[in-house]
Amino acid sequence: MKILFCLLLIFLFISPSFGQEDTSPDWIKVLSYGVGNKTDQNVLSIEEANSRINQCTPPDFAYANLLLGNDSLVEQVIVKYDYKEKVLLIRHENQIIVGAPNMVKRVQFSDSSINELINVSELGRSYGRRGFYSIILEEGGNFLLKYYAIEGKENRKEGNQATLQSISVFEKKEVEIIFTRIEEYLIMKENELFVLENLKSKSLAKLGNQSEKLKSYVKENKIKYKNENDLKSFTEYFWSL
Repeated sequence: MKILFCLLLIFLFISPSFGQEDTSPDWIKVLSYGVGNKTDQNVLSIEEANSRINQCTPPDFAYANLLLGNDSLVEQVIVKYDYKEKVLLIRHENQIIVGAPNMVKRVQFSDSSINELINVSELGRSYGRRGFYSIILEEGGNFLLKYYAIEGKENRKEGNQATLQSISVFEKKEVEIIFTRIEEYLIMKENELFVLENLKSKSLAKLGNQSEKLKSYVKENKIKYKNENDLKSFTEYFWSL
């Protein structure tokens, strides 16, 4: 990541076209240049960005500091993260710049009520996850995280048998994209990442050899999976074992 970031910076500084046609800060050029998402352009209208309220965290734009791949810090950026398209939306002047998440290690929001974001690549193997985790709790290299995503899956409509008999074998089948919202909780302990599917025995057994203690803690303290304050308490107890 650091090598790619440096090469992009060198390219931007030596390319005359950037200096003549674009007055955006260099860090914006780097983030925008790195976007490879086919469904997004590098610039959006403010109206389009605002319409994505149900696929962004935070839902509205907020001030944040960006820790870039080369460990430099860009302060007081107006930004939100689109977890469906896996891109950062950055408000700059009168337009929205679409930025590549792989260029950013962390997004640190000025409002303490908004969870900090950390790039999935910063915490080892991502198991197919892309973009950012939302940090609910962090302590000494251990994390309680939430992963948001909206994933599309093809649903090929086959039709009934009578319909199929009249269709040419060369005719394309109708394809519908079904989108599913994903919200996962994950716990990192001593550099090992666990997915916390729920607080039932089968899920707790995947957290190591302390599952009986964890089950007792959940029962005695009436820990609820959907309550993030409860999950914080559970996670701190898990870290202590």
